[in-house]
Parts: sequence; C-alpha cells; structure tokens
Amino acid sequence: MFTSPLLLLGASSLGFATGSVFLKRFADNGAVADLMMSFGIFAIANLFFAQILARGLGQGVVLSSMTQILLVSGIGALFFGERLALNQVAGLTFAVLSIWLICGASSSAPAGN
Repeated sequence: MFTSPLLLLGASSLGFATGSVFLKRFADNGAVADLMMSFGIFAIANLFFAQILARGLGQGVVLSSMTQILLVSGIGALFFGERLALNQVAGLTFAVLSIWLICGASSSAPAGN
C-alpha cells in the first residue's frame, strides 16, 4: 500500500470526489450501475482514509475535507454545468477558511493540551 501520507490523502480525496460523480450520475439517470460503482469507489477511498487515521495524521483529515469540498465543487461546475450563486461562493469560501483555521489551530496548539 502507499507509504506517503500525501499519496494516501490524494488517493482518498480523489476517490471521494470520483464516487460523488457517480452518485450525481445515478441521481440524474437512475442507473443502478452508477450507484454500485460509487459504493465501490467510496469503499476503497475509505480504506485509504483509514490508513491516514491509523497513522495519527489528524491534519490529514482536515486537509482531506478541504480538498473534497474544492474538488466536488469544481467537478460540479466543470462537468455538470452547475453554477454557484454569490451566497454559495461565499459559503464555500467560509467553509474552506474555517477548515484552514482549524488545521492551523491544531498545528500550533501546545503539546500538553
């Protein structure tokens, strides 16, 4: 299996984003094959994510969340023609900023607390 935490993070984030694409396709056309494919992809992505957690990489969880938000939003806009309203762009920006702040706070916290 992968040894690099960045590879694990990238693989899990890409897996979750790809699984979301198949879920969107299932929602659009109702093909059960798309649903089954998304379940399989999510299962593999969760295995990668479990490796991140097993190594105690808490910041990986935070970075994975931020990566997934950006990937899924980008995929929706590029491949499915979804357009974000101004308030949705603001919400996405605040979500990414809050995740970034949580990541920064956890890395600067004293070891004893």
